[in-house]
Amino acid sequence: MAKTMQLEILTPDDLILNTDVEAIRVQLSDGWWGILPGHSPFLAHVLAGIMLYRRQGTTRYVALYQGTVEVQWSSEKPTRVLVLTAAAEKGEDLNTLEDALERQRVQLKQIDREAHIEFSRARMALARALSESADLSPLGPTVM
Repeated sequence: MAKTMQLEILTPDDLILNTDVEAIRVQLSDGWWGILPGHSPFLAHVLAGIMLYRRQGTTRYVALYQGTVEVQWSSEKPTRVLVLTAAAEKGEDLNTLEDALERQRVQLKQIDREAHIEFSRARMALARALSESADLSPLGPTVM
């Protein structure tokens, strides 16, 4: 039996991880699961949180925002574990991961602020256009 398996973590925007690993620990809806090479095939929902994997004897971490995990196995090919998630961040240790998540939080807050400003501008432009079109109406201004 193979001593490693392929782990792929994909988001809609990026391939986060594609490497050979010795073991995986992931939190599913019914608790923590361990996955080793040769694991039976299955498909499950992954909860938001930390996934651990061991590569070359070292434990590493990935923060996941929900998703699915699929274990694929056949006698001809090594075990393949595919994780599909909306967002993920990897780290060599928990401190590195925490720093990366904080940077991501700050970036998302800035994006949210910019989106709110753009939404407000669009709303004001729409209100202005509706007001102007009502003033130009042959029936005169309408009361809203």
